[in-house]
Amino acid sequence: MQHTLRGLLILTLLACGGGHGGTVPSRIEPPSDGVAAFTVPPVDLSRIAIITPLGSLNPPGHTLPTDHVYLYQWNFDTNAGPRPTDMLPVVAPATGRVRFIMQEDGGDAKVTLICTEDFEYYLDHLVPIPGLAVGQVIRAGEPIGTTPPGATLDLGATDRRVSHTGFLNPARYPEPTLHYVSPWQYFVEPLRSQILARLRRHPSATDREGRIDFGVRGTLAGDWYEASLPADQTSAGRAGWPRTLAFVQDYYDPRLVRISIGGTIAPAGVWGIPANAPHPSTVTMASGAVAYPLTYQFGDTQYGILLAQLIAEDRIKVQVFVGRQGTEATFDAGAFTYVR
Repeated sequence: MQHTLRGLLILTLLACGGGHGGTVPSRIEPPSDGVAAFTVPPVDLSRIAIITPLGSLNPPGHTLPTDHVYLYQWNFDTNAGPRPTDMLPVVAPATGRVRFIMQEDGGDAKVTLICTEDFEYYLDHLVPIPGLAVGQVIRAGEPIGTTPPGATLDLGATDRRVSHTGFLNPARYPEPTLHYVSPWQYFVEPLRSQILARLRRHPSATDREGRIDFGVRGTLAGDWYEASLPADQTSAGRAGWPRTLAFVQDYYDPRLVRISIGGTIAPAGVWGIPANAPHPSTVTMASGAVAYPLTYQFGDTQYGILLAQLIAEDRIKVQVFVGRQGTEATFDAGAFTYVR
């Protein structure tokens, strides 16, 4: 595999929730002693209420499954007590050289560090230490910043030795996302086992760490894009987010199908489908139009109907009928075309 982009900034990398500006040199070399391993947690885990696997959904900014994990101070499952307001100290989980800093004036930042020619990681929603600069080496365990008050910390990792089969049109994805990995996989023991034991993941999930590439060629499964959205603008912040659609697995319980809507065909949201509905990976051109009752994630109350039909291997017609009950629906002038 060619590695012409190893040391270069990938301009399409976007901070969680927004596209921040940044300036970097043309090439950043990894530190000579960098390794593809996390030896310390980025924050004190005793102060963290929820740790997630990959693949969270939160339209419109994360209509497609997230390529990073979260460390929440707030327990949103119990919603008990006041929201935390602590600014937690953040340290570098692995030795790396700062490759890129994306930060709006006065806002938090996304900081990417390169550890080896193949491995890099980033921390998002970080208030950097004063003077943090591109090219600086931060060693494992050294301070790199704090969280904003009460905020969630994002951690993402890329290993260019790893590739995936579920991204059916690679041009739609930032280059690091094509080689995403679960950061939890790279923590040394006993940290790795301690973290996996706390992951917000259903006990039945054999894959503890989650995934994000669900595309199956010739079927409905995976990521879709409104037909007029150019491939190079898929990640173009608020211009691209609402025009995405995904038929994927739930990040907590992967036995459940989720339909994630960015906002173009219907208001942004994440919906379930009945257990007896066709799994998206079984829906092909031969299936014709398939009507999915959209249900709220927690319960059986129906929100509406999504009608979908593969009209080519890489093209679908889709329409949402908000408020419609049952399974009866027919395409009309409100239908959209989505592509891979």
